[in-house]
Amino acid sequence: MQKALVQTCLLAMMTGTGLVSAPALAQTSAPVPLFLKQEAEQDAERQSDQGPTNPGATSAPLSGGFGSTSNTQTDTFPSDPNAVQSLSLGAVDSEAVGTLDRSRGGLGIDMWNGTTRRSAAQLISELPATPATHAARDLQRRMLLSAAALPQDSQEISLLEARVAKLIEMGALDDAIELVRAAPQGSRGSMLAQAEVNALLIGAEIDAACDAIESYSASYDELFWLKAAAMCAFYANDPTSAAFSVDLVREMGGEGDATFFGLVSAIRSGNAANPELLNDLRPLDLALLAIAKQSIPTSQLENGNPAAIIGITNADATATDVRLEAARKAEKLGLISPEQLASVYRSVSFTADALANVLDDASEGIQARQYAKLYQAAAQSDVPAARAEILAALFETAEFEGDFMQAARLSAPLMADIPVNGDFSWFAVPALKASIASNGFERAANWLQVAKSSANASNDISSRLSLLYPVLAMSGLEETGAVKPQAPSANGAGGNSAQTFGTDGQIAVQNFGLGGAVVADAPTSSGGLASATVMPNSTSAEDVQSASDRAAAIARHRARMVEWQEMQAARGDQAAARRYSELIFNLFEGYGIEVPDALWDSLLTAPYAEERVTTNSAVSHHLITAAAAQQKAKTVAMAIQAQQVASAENADPKALSDTVTALATVGLEADARRLATELLMSFNQ
Repeated sequence: MQKALVQTCLLAMMTGTGLVSAPALAQTSAPVPLFLKQEAEQDAERQSDQGPTNPGATSAPLSGGFGSTSNTQTDTFPSDPNAVQSLSLGAVDSEAVGTLDRSRGGLGIDMWNGTTRRSAAQLISELPATPATHAARDLQRRMLLSAAALPQDSQEISLLEARVAKLIEMGALDDAIELVRAAPQGSRGSMLAQAEVNALLIGAEIDAACDAIESYSASYDELFWLKAAAMCAFYANDPTSAAFSVDLVREMGGEGDATFFGLVSAIRSGNAANPELLNDLRPLDLALLAIAKQSIPTSQLENGNPAAIIGITNADATATDVRLEAARKAEKLGLISPEQLASVYRSVSFTADALANVLDDASEGIQARQYAKLYQAAAQSDVPAARAEILAALFETAEFEGDFMQAARLSAPLMADIPVNGDFSWFAVPALKASIASNGFERAANWLQVAKSSANASNDISSRLSLLYPVLAMSGLEETGAVKPQAPSANGAGGNSAQTFGTDGQIAVQNFGLGGAVVADAPTSSGGLASATVMPNSTSAEDVQSASDRAAAIARHRARMVEWQEMQAARGDQAAARRYSELIFNLFEGYGIEVPDALWDSLLTAPYAEERVTTNSAVSHHLITAAAAQQKAKTVAMAIQAQQVASAENADPKALSDTVTALATVGLEADARRLATELLMSFNQ
């Protein structure tokens, strides 16, 4: 009875007040009848007995954990994804829907193989809202959006609700809405409906949110929907309907929501809301603040509330400079896209003279404003040389401030119009780095060729490429002769030792000097030879040639690594150089790239015991065992948790290396490369 009452009230409020039309067409609602108030009081008593309503909670408690045992048989799915496609996405489980299949970056129908539903729910709910790297964020997003057969134990747990909630927490609002709408209409519960509305509200799409609230209003009876109806009534400038909704919220036991009632009071009075009520803002609160024409407190930037950070970026009431810094932080955290950051930067007003003289004028006092000015000047320039010069200044400034990766993502579309040829050799190395940082590897390969062909004694291109070599090797732009991480490998005793694989056949030996030139018996600057020996798998001409090519790649790699080490030894901050070397060596070995023993020997100095930020041993254990068992989703979840230490200055490089190995082991080699490359580029900022 109570549910029918609330649904009737909501339907009356949402359809009888003209909320979808313009505010001028709003009609006046009738007073609340006595019997409705009596029914509301009874409903409030019922809800009080059941405990407080929490619209953000999942359908069932997530206990048991990914390390616990269960009496329920673990579901195992066929390794062939096509074998379970129609079964898993048909009558078995409507929650198996997703917006990504393998062809679009999904992890595959069988990604939950070997994982219980309860464990999967915990893995999802405990994923970070802001992964430490953009590569990890992309992988997390794809995991949550993947169509996949689901474990059939504990079906009272909604994995779809958990997935949508995490996407919203990550700021992937459009993805969350698409995933909700991919579910069959009849299978959507109140939590999914609330999630759709919350995603629209965070994105400042109040009109669309009120449309959704109206469409769902006859189906659900939680307080959330009454508060949402009140918000829409205020938005439509219908104080009578708003008062009806607010009174019903109070009478149904919602009077304890001080933030909601404080914001309602601010809207009615035109006064500012009490700042003490604005510490933990929800999506509905953001909308009420916008209706009250009040800005979101800047303290939310420091609190790290993802919804509030996005809200500050989108809100019309936000001061320009605050909005710039909020957008800069939001993109760095992955809460908004580079395209959204570019839109915010374009919204800032600069004079024509300021843009024309951007390279000569003094920098803006606020860093994000300076980035916006450089970005606008580059975007408006239709002369490739001028644009390249402005982008070079942007990259230089951003690298000094630790924002190079963001500047590269922001500028990727502008880079596409700059010719990749020898006329821009002076820009080749910055363009190469920016292309790698923005995952434009094909363009990066072209810039690398320009840089190599332009290097000579009169410029510093060669030395700059040497410093960048570990990134080039990790990203796959330089051939290293690497084997897959799970394959056996053996490092020789020092940079000049042989690496041997295979069984019978001829032995291919290659010697290289520094810089990768093929020079027989050429000395390195250390006085030795960079050489490698690889045994072919057979005596066939094809296998012998393959072994020779691989030996050449390994020899070149060794020569480059020796040269890179010598340049590292000249760095002023040797502590930082040591940490960077450790990270490189661990990531190389994690991906199967050789690290000569002589380079490891250079790090074998006291103190041998050091304090490091690392993952707990359970994460390491489950990462390794899940990868070995080809449990892709669990491996991804554990890898994302393990790479969270990357933001710490003294992060354990072995923990990061294990994530790369695990991802490559389950077939996500491209993701492993991207993650490792981003870790290297981010550290070296």
